Amino acid sequence: MNQFFNLLILIVGGGISLIALFTVLKLLLPASVDRARLNLEINIGRSLLLGVVNFLFFGALSMFFFWLAQLVGGVIAAIFIFLGGLIGLALIILTLLGLVALADLLGHRMGSGSTPLTTHLRGGLLLVLAGLAPFIGWFVFTPLALWTGLGATIQAFFRRKASEPAPEDAAD
Repeated sequence: MNQFFNLLILIVGGGISLIALFTVLKLLLPASVDRARLNLEINIGRSLLLGVVNFLFFGALSMFFFWLAQLVGGVIAAIFIFLGGLIGLALIILTLLGLVALADLLGHRMGSGSTPLTTHLRGGLLLVLAGLAPFIGWFVFTPLALWTGLGATIQAFFRRKASEPAPEDAAD
C-alpha cells in the first residue's frame, strides 16, 4: 500500500512539475513557442512525419555513437559518449519546446481564459492528463504528441524563411 501512495505522489508531483515547466518555457521563449505553434496549426501531419523521421534518424545516430564507445576505449570512447549524449539532449530539448507549443495550441483551442497564462495552464493540464490515460495515453497519444512536438520545433528552427525581394534604390 505504501508503494501505491509513493507512485501516486510521483505521478501528481511529476504532472504538476511538467505543467510548471511548460509554463516557464512559454514565458521565457515566447517567440520560439509561437513559431512551433504556428507550424502545428498549419500542418500537424507534416510535423508528425518530420518528428518521426528525425527521432528515428537521430536516435539511431545517438545509439550508434554509444555502441562505438563500447568498442573503443579511453579518450575516443569519451568523445563518442559525449556526441551521443549531446544528440540525445538536443532531441529532448527540441521535443520539450514542441510539447510547450502543443500545450499552448490546446489551451487556445479550448477557449480563451481570463489571462494567456491560464489558457496555457489549461492546455498543459489537458496534455498531461491525456498522456496519463491508461494504455491509449501511454502507448499511442504520448509518442504521437512527442513526435509531433519534435517535428513542429524542427520546422520552426530550421525551415528556410522565404526570401524577401531586395528593395530597389529610389536614388537612381
